[in-house]
Amino acid sequence: MRLRLQNIGIVSKADININGIAVITGENDSGKSTVGKVLYSIIRALNPNQETFDASRKNFVSKKFDELLSLLSRSKSSNENDSKIIKGIFDKNINRFFNVLSVDDYEENIDELLAEVDSSMKNHSSKTLQENLRRIINEIEERKNISIDSSQYINFEISEFLNLEFGNQIKNNFLPEKSLIEIKTNLDTATFNFENNNVKIDKIPIAFPYKDVIFIESPLYINEKKTGFNSNSLRDKKNYLNYKINKKNITKDIFNDNRDEINHFNKIITEIIKGDFGFDDKNRIVFKKNSVDFSMNSVATGIKTFGAIQLLIENNSLSSDTLLIIDEPEIHLHPMWQILYAEILVRLSKEFAIPLIITSHSPYFIEAIEIFSKKYNYEESVDFYFSEKSENNLYSKIFNVNNNLTKIYSTIAGASYTLRKINHELNN
Repeated sequence: MRLRLQNIGIVSKADININGIAVITGENDSGKSTVGKVLYSIIRALNPNQETFDASRKNFVSKKFDELLSLLSRSKSSNENDSKIIKGIFDKNINRFFNVLSVDDYEENIDELLAEVDSSMKNHSSKTLQENLRRIINEIEERKNISIDSSQYINFEISEFLNLEFGNQIKNNFLPEKSLIEIKTNLDTATFNFENNNVKIDKIPIAFPYKDVIFIESPLYINEKKTGFNSNSLRDKKNYLNYKINKKNITKDIFNDNRDEINHFNKIITEIIKGDFGFDDKNRIVFKKNSVDFSMNSVATGIKTFGAIQLLIENNSLSSDTLLIIDEPEIHLHPMWQILYAEILVRLSKEFAIPLIITSHSPYFIEAIEIFSKKYNYEESVDFYFSEKSENNLYSKIFNVNNNLTKIYSTIAGASYTLRKINHELNN
């Protein structure tokens, strides 16, 4: 799959191949994380959860019914006929008003209830009350029949995800070009166009290759226990990470045929961090070391970095149709652990066909990805990209540097050259 960006955030242009591992490097504030944020938003929006969707729709209708009931119950009756109308609505529908949302076929009841209210209120003397009730009825009628696979719903979800990630800065106002996201698979091409901060997809992609996405921004965000999440809170990538990490493993369908390999893989991680992660009798994540359980508050952030991968593998949250995005993993890792972590990620991607997007500006980590991709004969599936800022720092371009990795290393080494220069000046 290929992702093309035009004028998204600070990125003016980007063309990224997403298959095995894509490593994106560059200076701070050059748009390295933009690719991951865009893909996270699109993949989550194109793969909505039916249970969450149904609950959201039910909550919406329930809230609107509360508004409708409130208006009717507090409305002023200017004459006896107004009183009869309101009383008649409640006498006839009171049981259904309060029980309708507990039955399976509530949508049919909703239509009947709305028709009854609308018809009865036409004879009420208050035009303002009629208009307010009609507004609520229209809102219910417009949204209650929206399906989970409709373009209307998908466009709304993509807009919400992108606005959460970029706020009102989806488009770079310093550039004249329109904002555009294009995804190309072997079957078709889907284009996402922007109007203000809203997104409109031209068509829903056929057989979209990714069914889920997990974004590890920092292991600091890992909670020891799953908390209550709703559809809105689960849009946030930190909450979604915790939701996936804290998912207790019931079956091992994805890795049934690879159990020995998974055990071996987790053993490698265990040897590095001298322990492993699991759950205690209160379903809290703990780090187990020498038969002692340590709470997450007592565990070093670097160890949590490895633990997140270990838990995601163990509870079936990672598979070949799940994109794993990791943002600057080296921040909390010693240089030697950066190398070990890079090896784990290369093997994870190759041995279990898990696609990865990684941002980094660590020479140790980037070189380790390069070397281990050669060691495990995975070079053809690893792409390196560089995010280069314009001279005026108003935008950046992300481009492939597979044939010129010195572009990456020379930029990163700039800090070392600067220190040597200062030291030379001090000594002369």
